[in-house]
Amino acid sequence: MRRFMLLLAICQLAFSAFAQNHPVSWEFSSKQTGPLTYEVKYQAEVKAPYHIYPQGRGGGMGMPTEFLFEPNDNVEFSSELLERGVEQHDGEHLSHYAKGVTFTHTLKLRSEKKTTLAFTIKYMACTNQMCLPPSKKQFTLELGSPAQNAVALKSDDPADLSRKGTISFQYEDFVMPDVEGKEISSKDITSKSKYTFIDFWASWCSPCRSQGRELIPIYQNYKPKGFDVIAISLDTDVKVWKKAIQADGYAWVNLSDLKGFDSALSKRYHITAIPRNLLIDQKGNIVAIDIHGKELEAKLAELFKI
Repeated sequence: MRRFMLLLAICQLAFSAFAQNHPVSWEFSSKQTGPLTYEVKYQAEVKAPYHIYPQGRGGGMGMPTEFLFEPNDNVEFSSELLERGVEQHDGEHLSHYAKGVTFTHTLKLRSEKKTTLAFTIKYMACTNQMCLPPSKKQFTLELGSPAQNAVALKSDDPADLSRKGTISFQYEDFVMPDVEGKEISSKDITSKSKYTFIDFWASWCSPCRSQGRELIPIYQNYKPKGFDVIAISLDTDVKVWKKAIQADGYAWVNLSDLKGFDSALSKRYHITAIPRNLLIDQKGNIVAIDIHGKELEAKLAELFKI
């Protein structure tokens, strides 16, 4: 047990490092291109190995980048918000931007009075292995000013919270609704299984979905031997959550309170990025953490002495 508490602490230190140094930074600029007309650019720089997603992905993999502009009586938007990735070539479509991206549009002022553009950017940074919590930051830009550093007026970004020291925990059973809204006690599952895999995921998390599909044959093979799975979704939209379950064919128990990273369970286990998982035994002892694919299969073969 002491060994796994130490492993948990080390993992949390790693996620804390991600949280304190967010991999996406923003820079903004506006340039006057005609009478009362401005071209505005919103440039995101993304640090490897992370990427962010295009606008309007329509419920696809990854959470789309979204701009929300506060109403301003002196501003009239003359064009849509266009985007171009740093690594993008003419006519090429990218599923994500791994180096950076520039969003550009044109707007026109109705008068010459000094104008401040206020907006919120919602986006999510992922690697091929995990996703950070969605970010939501507010900014202002004085039209006609040179490039400005991105300084958030307000942030609802869980990854901005500073965390110090090590964080460790022990597994505790919990109660949470399933896809039909029925309250399910995890103890009803863990007490009947030799080993239970607790998986934190979300429909918009591409690495989560990839690992979920890898888990299916492992689940089918080891369930008759006493292995079970409880999937905890960090989705906030019940429809997209159910759609992902059906699309990928997850036959195990699926639970969510639809509160995302604000879920009490997420906070209890200090979930600052997904996918995360715990493998526990029948007594609730943590046997392994953040294990999947061939590594999980090898661990189960060892535990079941196959």
